[in-house]
Amino acid sequence: DPGALPVGVPAAAVLVSPLRLQRALRPLQAYRTGAAPRRQALDEGATAELTARAGGLVLPVFRPVTRRDALLQLVLDASGSMRVWQRLFDELREVFGGLGAFRDLHVRYLHATEDGRAAVSRSPRRDGAPLHSTDRLVDATGRRVTLLVSDCAGPLWHSGAAHRTLHRLAGQGPVAVLQPLPQRLWPRTRLHVTFGELRRGQG
Repeated sequence: DPGALPVGVPAAAVLVSPLRLQRALRPLQAYRTGAAPRRQALDEGATAELTARAGGLVLPVFRPVTRRDALLQLVLDASGSMRVWQRLFDELREVFGGLGAFRDLHVRYLHATEDGRAAVSRSPRRDGAPLHSTDRLVDATGRRVTLLVSDCAGPLWHSGAAHRTLHRLAGQGPVAVLQPLPQRLWPRTRLHVTFGELRRGQG
């Protein structure tokens, strides 16, 4: 109809209850990396006490700061079958961004190069931004937490490149895969599932 006018309609949210999810993720606020703290802050109470004992000579006392020392890298598998999950990815970014558990949040997209290698960029389109080696995801300090959103069915999973990337990242820090497909479809993917409970050891 030539006289018709386009009308914008808000898209329905993918996450049914983002606030509930954010509350469930709050224990991450207590997460501390195993790496040595890089920053220090002035301990005002200890400084005042030591200064008083020293007869007025100011002796500053510093303490290590570990709060929010971890960095989250949120990675979306950019294979063709994952395009429908871009909105879910955007909503997850908002949830984790508002959680306050991480010092920073980096968003990356995992691509398959023409020769089948795994590469990352800042764009969901392979030609939308420069491609870099997945070495960019690795952090030897152990401060990065990686969450990969993937249906585990794309070319990188069939070739094993995705598995190798995850294995390498898991050697440096916590890694998790968020599978958006219904659980009944998981056996059809290229990432085999073993059910269990994982607990972080103390000390």
